[in-house]
Amino acid sequence: MSDVKRSVSPGPDTSKILKKIKRFAEPLDALSEFGPLTQEDVVYYQKEALYRMMNLYRSRNRRLSKGLKDLEDNYARIYRCYSILNTWWAEIVEHFKTHDKFEIKTDVNEHVLVPVDESFGSDTEKLKETRLALINLIQPLLSLPVSEHEDKLATLQESLAGLSVFKSQLEDENKLLRDKIEELNQELDVYIGHKDRAESKTLERISDVKKAEEPIVKEQTPEIKHENGEQKQENDTNIVEFENLKVEVEELKTKNNVISQQLEEKMKLIQDLESKLSELSVKLLDPSEEDLQKSSLFQSLSAKNIELNTELSKVKYESSKTESQYLALESSITQNQSTLEEKLRTEMKSNNGYIQKLETDLSRIRADRDELQAQISVLKAEKGKSELTEEYRKLNEVLEKRLEELEKSVNRDYEAEATSSEDIATLQKHNSILTMELKQMEEAFKQTRQIAQSKLQKYADSDSYINKLTVEKNKADQKYFQAMRSKDSLTSQNRILNSNLAKQNELIEVLKGNEKNLMKKFEIEQQLYEKLKNLEIVFKNDLNFQVNKNKELELKLKSTTQMNQELQTKLNQKNESSAEQQRRISGLEAETKGLSSKVKSLESLLMKYRANNPSATAEDEEINQALLAMTKCQLCNKNFKNLTLKVCGHCFCADCINDRLSSRMRKCPSCNQQFSSYDVLTIHL
Repeated sequence: MSDVKRSVSPGPDTSKILKKIKRFAEPLDALSEFGPLTQEDVVYYQKEALYRMMNLYRSRNRRLSKGLKDLEDNYARIYRCYSILNTWWAEIVEHFKTHDKFEIKTDVNEHVLVPVDESFGSDTEKLKETRLALINLIQPLLSLPVSEHEDKLATLQESLAGLSVFKSQLEDENKLLRDKIEELNQELDVYIGHKDRAESKTLERISDVKKAEEPIVKEQTPEIKHENGEQKQENDTNIVEFENLKVEVEELKTKNNVISQQLEEKMKLIQDLESKLSELSVKLLDPSEEDLQKSSLFQSLSAKNIELNTELSKVKYESSKTESQYLALESSITQNQSTLEEKLRTEMKSNNGYIQKLETDLSRIRADRDELQAQISVLKAEKGKSELTEEYRKLNEVLEKRLEELEKSVNRDYEAEATSSEDIATLQKHNSILTMELKQMEEAFKQTRQIAQSKLQKYADSDSYINKLTVEKNKADQKYFQAMRSKDSLTSQNRILNSNLAKQNELIEVLKGNEKNLMKKFEIEQQLYEKLKNLEIVFKNDLNFQVNKNKELELKLKSTTQMNQELQTKLNQKNESSAEQQRRISGLEAETKGLSSKVKSLESLLMKYRANNPSATAEDEEINQALLAMTKCQLCNKNFKNLTLKVCGHCFCADCINDRLSSRMRKCPSCNQQFSSYDVLTIHL
C-alpha cells in the first residue's frame, strides 16, 4: 500500500465524533418497530440484502457440488472400464508378440488405427509400440478375402446412418433436457429470492399492511394541526408501503406470465418425449430377424469364430516351438552358471591363501619393529645417566685441584712468615685467623660434599626407579602392541569371514533369483497351457453360439427395459415437478389477486388522503428525496449503491470503490477498515 494518507478535515466537531463512536459501539442487529426509518434500519436492510445474496450463492454452490459429485462418479466408472479394456488389449498384444507373423514390420498401414497424440509425455513411445503391434495384428486379418463384401458394406452403411440419426435425436433430447434443467434452476433461484424477500424483516417493516389499514382519514380540524408529526409518519409509511406493493405486483405479474409460458413449453416437450419413448419401447420389445442380421455384433462374432479357428493351429505350433527353444536355453544357462561358479571358487581360495601369508609377514615385521623401539629407548636412558656421572666426576676433580692449590698457598705463607723474625706476632695472629678460616672452609666443604652426595644418591635412586619404570613401560608397550597385532589379525580374519559370508549370501540370492525366474517361466508355461486349454474349450463350445447369442439378446432386452423404466421414472419425476410448478403458479396467482385487492384499497386510501391533505405532496417529495439520498453513494452523491464491503457492511457505488482500488486507497471511508478486491460484493437495494 502507498504511504499517502487522506487529509483530515480541519476543525472536526467533537459532538459528531462522539455520536459516531457511540453509534458504532452499539450492536446493529435491532430493527426499529415504529416511526420513520433510521440509519441503523438502512444498515440492517443492507445486511439483509447481503444475506439474501449469500443464500442464493449457497443454493447455487450446493447444486454445483452435487453436479460435480455426479461427474466424479461417472469419471470413476469410465476410468474403471478404461483400465479393464486397457489390460485386455495389453494381454492380447503380449500374447501375439511371440508369433513370427505379427512382428513389427516396415510396411505398416497407418490408416488402420488412429495415430498417437504427442501430448502423453513419457507414455508416447509405449503407446506407439502397442499401436504398431495392433496394426500388425489387424492388417493380415483385413487382407483376407471377404464374401459378399458389397452387401455387408451396404448393410453397415444403413446401420451407421440409422445410428447417426438416433445419435442426433439423443443429442437434441439431451440439449432440451439441459435447457429445461437450466430453466428450473433459474426458477429455483427466483423462488429463493422471493422467499427471502417475503421473510425479510425490513421489507415487512416497510410494507406492513396492518399499519396501512389502521389509520382512518378524518376531516381537517385544528387538532390535526397539533398532531402533524404523527400524521406525517403514518403518511410516510403508507406511501412507502404503496410504492413497494405496486412494484411487487408488477414483478409478480411478469413472473406469472413467464412461468405460464415455460409450463406450456415443458408440457409440449413431455408429450414429444412420451411419444418417442413409446416408439423406442415397441422396437426394443419386438426386434425383427433382419435387425439381428444387420447388427454389427452378429457379424463380428461370426468373423471372429473363423479367425480363431485359423489361429488355433498356429498357436499350438508356436507353443511347441517356444517350449523346445526354452528348454535348450535353460540347459545352456545352467552349464555356463556351473563353470563360472567353479572358477570363482578356485580364485577365491588362491586369493585367501595369499592374503593369509601377507598378514603373517606383516605381524612379524611389526613385532621386530616394536622390539627395536624398546631397545632404543633403554639405550637413550642409559646414555643420559652416564653423562650425569661424568659431570659429577669432573666437578669432584676440580674441587680437589682447588684444595691442593689452597694447601700450597698456605705452605708458601708459612715459609714467608718464618723468614721474617720481626713480624712473628702478627704472623701468628694471621696464622690463627687463617687456620680458623680454613677449618670453617673445610666444614663448609664437607657439608656441601655431603649435600651433593645425598642429592647424587637421590638422583641415582630416582634414575634407577625411572629405569625400572621405563623397562616396565616397554614391556607393557610390547604387550599392548602384541594385543593390537592379535586384534588386527582377528579383525582381518573377521573381515575375510564377512566377505566370504557376503559372497555366499550373494550366491544364495543369485540362486534364489534363478529359482524365481524358473518359477516365473514355469508359471508362464502353465498360463500358456491354460490359455490353450481355454481356446480349445472356446472352439468346442462354438456349436452353442446361437444359444449364447440369444442369451445376449435377452440381456440386451433386459437392459433396454431397465432403461425404459428409468426413463419412465424420470418422466414421472418431471411430471411431478411440472405439477409442483403448477401449484406454485396457482399460489402466486392467488397472492397476486390478494395483493391487487390490497393495492386497490391502498389507492383509495391514498386518494382520500391526498384530497384531504393537498400540502402532503411537498412532504412526500421531501421523503422521497431523503430515501433517494439514503440509496445514493455518500462519496460521489450521484450513483446508486451497488457494492458492499464484507469486512464492515458499508455500501458504495462501483465507480468510487474501483477508483479507490486503482489508487491503492483500500480503507473504508466510513469506518477506516482495510479491505481488498475480494471483499467486494454486488448488491441490489
